[in-house]
Amino acid sequence: MLDLGLTLKNNELCLVGRFADRGGMHEAGLYLRDTRFLSMLTVSVSGVPLEVLSFQTLSASEAIVTSTTRSGHEDRTGIPGSSLMVRQKITLGAGLEIAFDIQAFGEWATEVALEVQLASDFGDMFDVRGMTPKQRPVLHDPRLNPDRSVSFAATGSDGNTVRLDVTATPEPTRAELATVKSAATDAATPFALSFALDLTSGKLQTVEVSLLPVPVGAAHDPVQAGEPRLKVRSSNRDLEAMLRRSDLDLAMLQTSFPEGSMPAAGIPWFIAPFGRDSLIVALQTMHVYPERVSGTLRVLAANQGERVDEFREEEPGKILHEQRYGNMARTRQIPHTPYFGSIDSTPLFIMTFAQAWRWHEDEAMYDDLISHVRRALTWIEEYGDLDGDGLVEFGDKSTDGVHITQQGWKDSYDSLHFANGDPVHGPFALVEVQGYVHAAYTWMADVAASRGDKIWAAELRGKAERIRAAVEDRFWLDDEGIYAQAVDGQKRPVDAVSSNPGHLLFCGLPSRERATRVTDRLLRDDMLTRWGIRTLSSKMNTYNPMSYHNGSIWPHDNSLAMWGMKSYGLNEAASTVAEALVRLSAHDPERRLSELYCGFDTDDDRIGPVSYPVSCRPQAWAAGCGPVLIRTIFGLDRTDETYGVGTDSIGTDFVSNLSVEGIRAYGKEWALRMTDRHGTAMRLTPDDAIDGDAVS
Repeated sequence: MLDLGLTLKNNELCLVGRFADRGGMHEAGLYLRDTRFLSMLTVSVSGVPLEVLSFQTLSASEAIVTSTTRSGHEDRTGIPGSSLMVRQKITLGAGLEIAFDIQAFGEWATEVALEVQLASDFGDMFDVRGMTPKQRPVLHDPRLNPDRSVSFAATGSDGNTVRLDVTATPEPTRAELATVKSAATDAATPFALSFALDLTSGKLQTVEVSLLPVPVGAAHDPVQAGEPRLKVRSSNRDLEAMLRRSDLDLAMLQTSFPEGSMPAAGIPWFIAPFGRDSLIVALQTMHVYPERVSGTLRVLAANQGERVDEFREEEPGKILHEQRYGNMARTRQIPHTPYFGSIDSTPLFIMTFAQAWRWHEDEAMYDDLISHVRRALTWIEEYGDLDGDGLVEFGDKSTDGVHITQQGWKDSYDSLHFANGDPVHGPFALVEVQGYVHAAYTWMADVAASRGDKIWAAELRGKAERIRAAVEDRFWLDDEGIYAQAVDGQKRPVDAVSSNPGHLLFCGLPSRERATRVTDRLLRDDMLTRWGIRTLSSKMNTYNPMSYHNGSIWPHDNSLAMWGMKSYGLNEAASTVAEALVRLSAHDPERRLSELYCGFDTDDDRIGPVSYPVSCRPQAWAAGCGPVLIRTIFGLDRTDETYGVGTDSIGTDFVSNLSVEGIRAYGKEWALRMTDRHGTAMRLTPDDAIDGDAVS
């Protein structure tokens, strides 16, 4: 089972099949709260390995695997090849449930033994992914309990014990320590369960095995995802399938953590609260999932920085980057309790609050969170600007492998260089972060104005104008027609041509003339591919299409640029990016957008995108591209300050008919319909009238 490309999730619990090998460390397993509770599971029949015939994912938490016995073992076992069926129904609930159905076909049928071997290394997620811990948990030998259940356990240096309890129906006829370890078990001791089954009758025999992880901390009620939120119909079947997959993935990722409910950033490695990721998802999906947006804001507000803590990079008013729960976090081997090492989470928090008010006017949310927004604004002014130059920046960070050195969304250590490849030294003022701060001020000014606070609104607009002027003065590269990726510690523009300035567009910072020039630059051949805009121009010395941030393609990055292009009325450009995203998802069997892709391009329609190794699938802000496409195609955003649900179709040629039910604004549900590719018959209707008479 673990050697299949299978990924299932139920709330915090995640089953990861064959994913990758790094230096011999296999990453498959059953994970909960950053701990691997199952590191090995093998199934055989009378010593004969199984050969998988098929496997199918039934839902986010269910799968079916059908196998048979391999040929070549007849003389030893008497079991002919391909004569015995083993079907595993795999379900994630509170734990992992496996129902084995076994049936023999032919005259040979006799008694067989279903054999299941298990092991748990209780590895910390960071350890499994390659960060060597100072001290691993102490593994206890598996214990056979009087009721024939089996318990695996490990105790961390903090004294906390985690456990995996295994029960079976019927009881195993034999239960014992396995005599042979495999490389997959590493230091863990495997345990073998054997079930004697009489197949002579030809009837189906069933064995049920239950694995229940017992983590540190109390259990809590999982999120009830319910039915998909969006109902979509379109003349473009690829677009329709992509939007439906996006809705399903976002429901799958919604998770109830100890602190509250919010989307997990991605599967399998990021089932944890993230600041930046969850806030960008909230912005992407504001018009579809208001209760999830509110939940995200509330979780982050509850964990807002209170004091100065250099190890965790915490400061008063700052919004967290990442929260973790495993042994390495609990024993302070990593600072993720939570860790505050991002420069952009705090302005994104303010932006999300302002947009949530604009779309939903939730008075309870406003009253509960406005003090947290004011504290976040104070952080920008008192801690965000390190040297008083009017820009928000972060300094050079430790290279200890624990703290993040690059603290924007392109957070790989090598994501920032000059065009000629020279390294950049801090403090670092990233261009998109200045855009976020500008939007935080501008959008909160709109909120203040809507509530009659003209003085605060004017103050915020003044601050927004100052940072806009600073960006125009210090970041603009006139010869390239785009903004610099950053300004370095010597106040020099980092002249690499990158995708970062695309984020300024949805923030509304550039003038119309410069927004047009930025858009044109992003759509040149060195940036634009069939699959979207690259993170870095192929003309830059550090360009590498197989890197994480230096030439790869990130769908969410494209979605924000597309959103911004539409907000400036650059419909043809927005349509180009929209079509690239749909084309990208059409090459996936599940119509799913991955976290990122390699930045290779092709003119051959038969060649698909090149996957990036270890890319998360699904990943929250990649799934968030679906709602942004809806927003863009229907033109639900305007650059003016009105608070109605405005519509202004993109007029795209790749879709001539699209209807969407499930849009939410101002406490009501809406449906949208476009019946002409140029947008002349688009209507905003109550959701129960989408098939009836449309009303403007």
